[in-house]
Amino acid sequence: MRLSLAFLYIGLVLAQEKLLNEDLWPKLNPFFGADLSFIDIRFLNAPLFSYPTNFWGITVGSNYTYFRTENEVFAAGPGIQVTGAFQFLGSAGANWMIQVPVYGYVRVGAGATAYNIQRIGLGAGAGLRFTTFQTTYTSLSGSYVGKLRQNFINPTAFVDITFNFRRVSPTTIRAYLDILPARRNTDILGSLDPVPLDFRTYGFSLIYSLPR
Repeated sequence: MRLSLAFLYIGLVLAQEKLLNEDLWPKLNPFFGADLSFIDIRFLNAPLFSYPTNFWGITVGSNYTYFRTENEVFAAGPGIQVTGAFQFLGSAGANWMIQVPVYGYVRVGAGATAYNIQRIGLGAGAGLRFTTFQTTYTSLSGSYVGKLRQNFINPTAFVDITFNFRRVSPTTIRAYLDILPARRNTDILGSLDPVPLDFRTYGFSLIYSLPR
């Protein structure tokens, strides 16, 4: 009797895992691409630098879409993305940046699901973005001065447009912006006490969905 119950339990677990995998995989929409991110740093609402700190990086992530049919025109769901950049500066060290946005989104048309065959789609989303970075700042002559390092979390939003002309791997152009800045007391060269700085991120991504 116990042996029969054990086999029954194992069968139920395997069946549940199979159903979960069958349900999960079609609704996942993994992607990768390139990213250009700007970090706007302000003191008393005035830019700290004459130009925003920028990072070219790579990005990977996945959306989970809720839909009724594979060719659904409208879909919504949660998503997560990781973007990283590294800039080697020789004797001055390196600049680096990591971003992790977690968001909810809606999309109409191309890219709504991993199997959608529409040619063009539009999407929008909002959530929270964690950013950590290190950047080197220099004098007007280009001489090394010091490093600025900070991490922050901001409410963020994005809009994007998706092109699916090849109907193989949809391509998405995304623009994003942190809605509100995060204030952090930061040590900078020349200040006796930490300075209250406002940090905000904005940028653009070129995203390719993995083909199915």
